[in-house]
Amino acid sequence: MMCTDASVQIEENTLSDKNLNAINLEVISRIEKELEVYDLISLVFLLYDVPDTALDRLTILQRISRDLEGSHLNLLFDWALSAQGRPTWRQHFLEALAVCQLYNVIRKLGFHVPTIKRLYSTIEESSHINPMKKVLYYICENMTSDTFENFKKTLASFDMNVLQYDTCELVLLQLMSQKFITLKLLNNERSDARCECKIEQLAKIIDREPELKKYATVLRNTESKMNVKLESPSTSVEKAFNGNLNVKEDNNTETCDFNEVFNMIEKLNLEEPIDLKSDRQRSINLNDRYKITDEKRVGICCIINQEVFYPSKESMEYANENALERRDGSTKDKIMLEKTMRGLNFDIITRDNLNSNEMIAFIQEVLKKVSAEDSVFMLCILSHGIRGCVYAADSIPIKVDYIQSLVDEKQSLRGKPKVLILQACQVVDATSPLVADSPHNMRKTDFLVCWATAPEFTAFRHPKAGSLFIQILCGIIKARGKREHFLDLFTMVNDKVVTICTLRGIEQAPIVNHTLRKKLYLQVSG
Repeated sequence: MMCTDASVQIEENTLSDKNLNAINLEVISRIEKELEVYDLISLVFLLYDVPDTALDRLTILQRISRDLEGSHLNLLFDWALSAQGRPTWRQHFLEALAVCQLYNVIRKLGFHVPTIKRLYSTIEESSHINPMKKVLYYICENMTSDTFENFKKTLASFDMNVLQYDTCELVLLQLMSQKFITLKLLNNERSDARCECKIEQLAKIIDREPELKKYATVLRNTESKMNVKLESPSTSVEKAFNGNLNVKEDNNTETCDFNEVFNMIEKLNLEEPIDLKSDRQRSINLNDRYKITDEKRVGICCIINQEVFYPSKESMEYANENALERRDGSTKDKIMLEKTMRGLNFDIITRDNLNSNEMIAFIQEVLKKVSAEDSVFMLCILSHGIRGCVYAADSIPIKVDYIQSLVDEKQSLRGKPKVLILQACQVVDATSPLVADSPHNMRKTDFLVCWATAPEFTAFRHPKAGSLFIQILCGIIKARGKREHFLDLFTMVNDKVVTICTLRGIEQAPIVNHTLRKKLYLQVSG
């Protein structure tokens, strides 16, 4: 029996012996047949003492439940059969039902639900279920599907084979089986029972998921309490959650203070008066520009949209303890870039949320598709970053110099313009819906690298409307991209971004580095 709170024991003694004794193997078997698969998984996670056994049984359940509804493998029956030698196995089962909020089952068993809630739902130092298991269960309950997928990817970087599991409980059982985390009850027949826990690696991972960050503190606090002799167990798990133990965290969109900024973009006078004489002069000077071989296929535009990030083992070794937040609004930029460049007859190739290896492999894959007829190669990366680097989805920074080297190695692009557009952001103020970043230097020939911001400034992004830089860049390219060369277009972008930011009292200044040898028009025949 787990470490017992005296007040809990007194109230447990008030439970009807008749109702308790009515819980038998036959009743357990009947209850199991009526449960949904996900409730059964939760109960097995809480009840089984040996993680390897629970994992093996639930892995089979996961496999057959995809094809056969109601196939429960007698998991609760088998647990009860082995546990009935303990005098309090029925209370153990009741507590598991209460933690999983299966109040309808508790009611059918003849118990007073408010009493069971008071006994088991909110007491950390519970009589029967390991408190750490309860914390882990609450993490499972509050983990969204997106975060769960990121969580599995992070663990994969630690060589934990968990990608095949459909539920968080199975993943955690695997971590216990592999000793990535340890939950071990020592001297469990004594009143001074001591619980040995090791969960720091898990806490570090959880700490880097913004959605679950608060649970890292709860894990560590619970570990600290369980790794000493429990002399006066009187606190509850939900104290660490400020009373919100069983409530899933709302992901409400943060109130935006920058709607006016994006209203200004729509009102920009991007379509400036055309100077016909100037345009005629441009058409004459064909030797000062890069040749566009085929206006029907100007080249390839590769877009990498990094919107969702997760920590990896390698990234967690860096000094920076801050998690990379989700880049809401980035998809708006991706769509705008796709539409804009498709309108200029670029072949568009897009991928989302690539880890560091996938990102490099994708760029190399796209470069293989570049033909001798392609006149321009454009690579757009939308991500977080630090100076000279952009982050992959696994939170590993990749040097832009290295990316340029990959592009520069492509023989069919030698002597042709190669454009890198970088909307790379880092959080400036955790309370703001806008985020920020900065750039680096370059040396390769025939490159044009456009950064959303200079090193000393920030680059703003709105979670619904996209980034200032990309939205204005695309607007100006659509309006004037067929008659202005790219450096002139970028000068206009710089002016518009700085003007709007100055009016709003914020600072952002895009910057361009280039080694172009001629003027780059995105759609002018030679």
